[in-house]
Amino acid sequence: MTRVTKVQIRNFRSIQSLDWCPKPGFNCMFGPGDSGKSAVLEAIAWCLSSNISRAATDADFYRLDTGRPIEISLVIADLPAELGALEPFGPFHCGFDAETGNIADEPSRDLETALSVTLSIDQSMQGLWCLNSSRVEDDNHRREMASRMLRRLSLLQLQGENASELTFGRGSVLFNLTDDRLELSGALAQAARAARDQFGDAANDQLAATLGRVQAIANGLGIDAAAEASASLDASQSTLRPGHIALQDRYSVPLTRLGLGSSRLLIAGLQHDAVTGADVGLVDELESGLEPHRIVRLLQALGAKQEETPLQVFATTHSPVVIRELSADQLVRVRNHDGEITMPRMDGSDSLQGTLRSDPEAFLAKSVLICEGAGEIGFVRGLDLYRMGHGHKSLTALGVSLVDAKGYRNIVRRAQAFHALGYRVAILRDDDRQPDPDLESALIDQGCVLSKWPRDYALEHALFLGLPEEIGLELVRRATERYGVETINEQVTNKLPNGERFDFETARRMGRLTEQERSACANAAKSRDRSWFKDRGVGVMEEIALEVIGPAQEHSEEWFQAEVNRLFDWASYDGD
Repeated sequence: MTRVTKVQIRNFRSIQSLDWCPKPGFNCMFGPGDSGKSAVLEAIAWCLSSNISRAATDADFYRLDTGRPIEISLVIADLPAELGALEPFGPFHCGFDAETGNIADEPSRDLETALSVTLSIDQSMQGLWCLNSSRVEDDNHRREMASRMLRRLSLLQLQGENASELTFGRGSVLFNLTDDRLELSGALAQAARAARDQFGDAANDQLAATLGRVQAIANGLGIDAAAEASASLDASQSTLRPGHIALQDRYSVPLTRLGLGSSRLLIAGLQHDAVTGADVGLVDELESGLEPHRIVRLLQALGAKQEETPLQVFATTHSPVVIRELSADQLVRVRNHDGEITMPRMDGSDSLQGTLRSDPEAFLAKSVLICEGAGEIGFVRGLDLYRMGHGHKSLTALGVSLVDAKGYRNIVRRAQAFHALGYRVAILRDDDRQPDPDLESALIDQGCVLSKWPRDYALEHALFLGLPEEIGLELVRRATERYGVETINEQVTNKLPNGERFDFETARRMGRLTEQERSACANAAKSRDRSWFKDRGVGVMEEIALEVIGPAQEHSEEWFQAEVNRLFDWASYDGD
């Protein structure tokens, strides 16, 4: 399968510079809007098309600077026999090192034999393609051979209008699917003649008066050819070709009128079984027009679920469904720093793959908050809702996504994976059990933010010992509503020293909890059998944080306020 092994782009739209070595199979780009994902697809399409469908404009140049030419270079490897032959392409063959991404001017035993093609556009707005080789000095010959090479490559584009793919025009997916080549020239010509004759009969009757005036004027001017003019279809414009043959539904409505999602799905399915497949497929916003289950079917049709894909695919997405369905090595995160595009490799570890399945939305965010468990997720979400009600931006609006690490042992691995991909990362965890201190310190040194409770404190300790005394009593009351007063009394009593007993009604009459009762309640709330706040997932803690913790936060202990503020200050930071 012919494939693109290296992409180099200079000064094209939002891209000042990009050097990227894509993988052989599925390459799905994701990242913030306007980061350059679609520009990468368009650049590949322009370079492989050898014919830009419209003239370039100033807007296609990076920051409108037409003084710096657009340059798009692709290295093509796994060459078919025709392109790999020494005659005539031998002088243009180069060597590609898959390990380093370097290109040698000549192929060798240790390098892949490849061809390098460049599209250049300067202030004239005209594209010039050429094969790159220091061994060939004739520019015209380099351009001629580039055109010849590109005619040999087949490109499947599922971008915007796809109607031509659902006709039998040369190069379409239907044309490639047909085992027996269409020999319809005679039949199509005869159909065109019949159409002209039939139209002419009807038109001459309806246009008799107009034709009479034309004939009179022509006679007066001595134009004999128009003296007996009649109306008919223009023979030079009414030629029928295979591209005019289109599939139709049972009501004779052309399938070229299908919606965007359905037409993409059908074309991809047809391409999968085509006799002569495309070499490269381009799909912008893969999820467009498709429900989640049909997104999965499109991925299947494009070969994303196969060990060896039928074609190399370049796609973009903003969909968590796509993120969840693909493997880590099929995904490419696009980062744009003032026009410099980077695409860090995705690590295929079990930890990252598990996060792709459980929290795909996080990969579409700008910043990621790694929470030790569901309790911490609910805590942050509830405080976020409370803050929104008091005029603050939501975490979602700030581009922050919450990830459940599902235990302290997984926190560092999750944080390392996101940090390596260029995300802003913060951690919220308990301190009754700690992850590897050296690994965590290394993350903090690299810019990650850590928010944790005092030594040996879990979230429950933070709530009962960091919030005002009366808030602790409200937390106990909510626990009694869930489990009953007797159960809660017994749980707290078991955590009190010296055989002391706890009675909720007595504490309520007093209007507060004693210091010992607060500690005992914190330990009781952590019960694995009857956790007060965490046994029902995110919802219970979210409600408590919204209704109880948020209003009481400004009256809490300084250390409690400091850790909460650290998180929301990090989330609100809009610098680099």
